[in-house]
Amino acid sequence: MDSKLIEEWSSLGKVSLLSVEDDSFNQELASAVFAEFEDITIIQAGNGEEALEQLSKHSIDAILLDLMMPKMNGFETLKAIKENDKYKSIPVIVVTSKEEEKRSTYKLGANDFISKPYSPMELKLRVFNHLNIKRFSDLILDIADNAQSDNASSAINLYDLRESLKIADNSQKQLLAKIGNLAHANRGEDKDLAKRLGEYVTLLSRLYGLNKKDIDNLFYAMSIYDIGLLRISKDKLDNTDTKEYKQHPEEGLLILDGLEETNLIKMAKIVTINHHESWDGSGYPHQISGDDIPIYARIATIVDYFDELTVSRSYNSQTLNSSDALEVMKRDKGIKLDPNLLEMFIENFTQFVDIKNRYT
Repeated sequence: MDSKLIEEWSSLGKVSLLSVEDDSFNQELASAVFAEFEDITIIQAGNGEEALEQLSKHSIDAILLDLMMPKMNGFETLKAIKENDKYKSIPVIVVTSKEEEKRSTYKLGANDFISKPYSPMELKLRVFNHLNIKRFSDLILDIADNAQSDNASSAINLYDLRESLKIADNSQKQLLAKIGNLAHANRGEDKDLAKRLGEYVTLLSRLYGLNKKDIDNLFYAMSIYDIGLLRISKDKLDNTDTKEYKQHPEEGLLILDGLEETNLIKMAKIVTINHHESWDGSGYPHQISGDDIPIYARIATIVDYFDELTVSRSYNSQTLNSSDALEVMKRDKGIKLDPNLLEMFIENFTQFVDIKNRYT
């Protein structure tokens, strides 16, 4: 098995899988698939009644569920699991070979399917992905609780943020929006912000001529460019002029510095630390100016400014319509904003307004 995958598995710590299957051969097969991982325990159940009994006794991280079983079949078992508040968040992977069964169990809340006979590697990957997503969800809950407290800069918060970003960057980049939205939701901003900013930077980056890979990374970087806000106490988020608030680019960089230097993380670092710099050097945290500000950050600054002017934020509830916002931005040409990029924005203004209307 791939050494990197083994390393990623080990990062999950102790894992308990519940295999619900009445066929002893298939039970042994499932156990054999995970035999190489000493931290994985396979708990067996021969039918739904036994499965619910095992769930009451053990802390289960994921469930492999066959459908055709005596006493209490897989459909009944799945329904019971997903209707129970204690168990419903546990990922359930249904083992089946029939399309109609997939549709039926999906409606009951199944998280995934694997067809018989399955490939051992496919089973490992599917289980791993769902364990990662569950771990990500648990981390997000911890981060959200911490963000509401007076201890936003704690070491625990820093660890949780880095771990959640690792999961998202390594497997499912769309999860980054959940982290970014959490940063903005903490100060009362809307759930569509990450998507809207991603669409804005995609358009402006294309107009500027960035390559497809850079555009894709910048799209995802806009999900987490303000992640440093999660390290600022909530009572300091309503005033952008305070010393505490202005620390959030550096706090964001501190979070990202603990991660593997993938292309996305490199891009996110550039945008995170520089998105409050101004063309004339009056920004923060390093007061750099003009072309010394990386192009990715200059693009982010323009779209973030337009969004700030047109969509309510905790520190700015008085929004402008799109046309009035554009007039404000024109006054900041060559001061806060890159003049050449702003001209591209102006020339294609109706396209940016279309994005705003779709995601507001």
